[in-house]
Amino acid sequence: MSEASAGVLRLEPLRAWRFVAGKVSALGAVTSPPYDVLEPALVRRLTDADLHNMVRLILPRDPGLGPSRYDEPARRLSGWQRDGVVIQDVRPSLYVYEQQYGDAVLCGLVGSLGLDPARRVVLPHEDVMPHWVDDRFELMEATDADLEPILLAYGGGGVASDAVDAARAGEPWLVADTENGAHHQIWRIDDPAVLAAIAQELAGHEALIADGHHRYAAYLERNRREPNRPGTEVGLAMLVDNDRHPLTLDPIHRIVPGLSVDLVSSRTPEGWQVLPGRVEGVPDRIAITDGTSWVTLRSTEGQVTPTVALLHRVLLPAWGVPADEITFHHVLSDAIALAGPQQAAVELVAPRMDQVLQSAARGVILPQKATSFGPKPRVGLLFRTLD
Repeated sequence: MSEASAGVLRLEPLRAWRFVAGKVSALGAVTSPPYDVLEPALVRRLTDADLHNMVRLILPRDPGLGPSRYDEPARRLSGWQRDGVVIQDVRPSLYVYEQQYGDAVLCGLVGSLGLDPARRVVLPHEDVMPHWVDDRFELMEATDADLEPILLAYGGGGVASDAVDAARAGEPWLVADTENGAHHQIWRIDDPAVLAAIAQELAGHEALIADGHHRYAAYLERNRREPNRPGTEVGLAMLVDNDRHPLTLDPIHRIVPGLSVDLVSSRTPEGWQVLPGRVEGVPDRIAITDGTSWVTLRSTEGQVTPTVALLHRVLLPAWGVPADEITFHHVLSDAIALAGPQQAAVELVAPRMDQVLQSAARGVILPQKATSFGPKPRVGLLFRTLD
């Protein structure tokens, strides 16, 4: 990576791999959500849906095998390439990806993101868990591939966003429907003049990592270990102009072992009001339940820091409960179902976008799993290899 390019936002064209429609039951049937939102029941359904579903690559969960658990997915991917189940695009392109899911629309560019270890233009906002970084690195190392695009957002797009919308006016290159009811379309941009104009405009922006902090950390680790190997200076990513095509922003709830409603009521520090019940309409509230009763916490001092950060930095230490055994749940009902007298469910509200952006711009990292941006790119429509 040259000094001239290291400090600018880069999304480079690539020759993406994709599934061949005639070789699988359906293009949507071989895709999956990202690894970290897959519940066991969905994994089973997707595994049964098609022998080529991507969960067979990204989620072989047998920790006892260590790094070698990804050897079989690597052999499987090589077989798909050899047999023509997946093929590589003939020309380097940026790919316009649109996903419609209910009222939500995900729309942006997929390409090879230039890595930014100095955090000058690619801005993380969440902390990571080392074991998940190791896990994603081991998958990338075994398969020599980036199978799951990370998601980034920027604002104020012009030429690049215009190119996205212009491409969408044409016939899509790929169309797929998935089991959750989402409709996916992809278009290619390979005109050199358009690609050059996009690159010039993006070079003036910063981008927030919206989803995929562990995968991005794995990209960085791969490049750190093999800095001279072509292809390690970039990673598969989707870039969205959040002004033109806004992402959704949802919370991720917690199960906290050792936490009880009585403990919250008796040991919550000054600056917080403890309200009985699950109180709606309170800005930046935290609601806690043991599955039977609820209490709601409200800050009495006002705040600019996202509530999830105060939970981890202020409240958990005050309650005297460790954070290392917390589990994370995107669906509140899943967390409530696990709550009990000595294992409380913590319901959070999503941080505001301005809070996330301000934290990232200041270099302040929120706790792991602080946000859930969406919709998330579907895994298996496009991926890249290092060769």
